[in-house]
Amino acid sequence: MILKDEALALRIYPFGNTSRIVVWLSKSHGKLATLAKGSQRDRSGFLGQVDLFYTCELLFYAREQRNLHVLKECAPLEPRAAFRTDWRACAAASYAAGLLDRAMPFGPAPRGLYELLEATLDRWAARTPGAASLPRFELRLLEELGLAPSWDACAKCRADLRSGAPARLDAAHGAVRCEACAEGKGASVSPAALAALRQMRGETLPAGLPERTFREVRAILGGLLEHHGDFSPQARDLAFQVLAAG
Repeated sequence: MILKDEALALRIYPFGNTSRIVVWLSKSHGKLATLAKGSQRDRSGFLGQVDLFYTCELLFYAREQRNLHVLKECAPLEPRAAFRTDWRACAAASYAAGLLDRAMPFGPAPRGLYELLEATLDRWAARTPGAASLPRFELRLLEELGLAPSWDACAKCRADLRSGAPARLDAAHGAVRCEACAEGKGASVSPAALAALRQMRGETLPAGLPERTFREVRAILGGLLEHHGDFSPQARDLAFQVLAAG
C-alpha cells in the first residue's frame, strides 16, 4: 500500500553504504521510520530532499507488519534553512526533536504533537530562542502526552493553588498537592514557579523571569520528564548551556 503524508524529520542515520533511515513525526500516521534506498548515491533522487527539521511531503510503501517502511518520493515543503546557520537555534531544535523521538513509540500519535513541533520549529527558525523556550516546549509536550499535572488546583482536595500558597510536586505520580495534602512529601514548589508554569501554557513567555524561578521551573519539568520518559539529562543540560551562552 502506498501512503501519502506530511512529516517532520526527527532523526536520520545510515543504513548500509548507500541508504539512510529517516524517523519522522507525520501529520496523520504518527511516528514512523522510512528506508530511503540509495539516498547516498551521487544521482539519487533523494539528494537535497530531506534533512533534519524539514517538513516534507512523503510517498511511502507501508509495511503493516513492520515499523520500517520504504520511502518512494520525498519533497521538501519547509526546509527551515535558518537551522543551518543559527547554531543556537539548531541546538534547541535538536533537543526538541530528540526529546519527542524518545517520548513517542512508533505508531499513531496525538495530532497536537505534530502541531506543537511544527509551530516550535517555525518559531525558532524565525528567531533564535531564549533559554525559557525550552521549558515551555517541555511543558506543552507533557500536556499533549497527558503527563502534566494541574498547576491550578491540588490533585487531592482540589484546593485553589492560585492563591499564593506553596505546594509540593509528586513527580512519580505527576501530581501537585497543597502542603496539607502532601504531608511534607515531594519537592516544594513556590507560588512564583506555579505562576510561571501557568503563564507558559499561553502564547507568551513570562517577561523578566527571575533566575531563581527559572531554575525551579527547569527542575520541576526535568523531574517530570525523568519519571515519565526515556529522558537524556545530558542532552538537556547541553541545550540549556548553548542557549545561555547567547
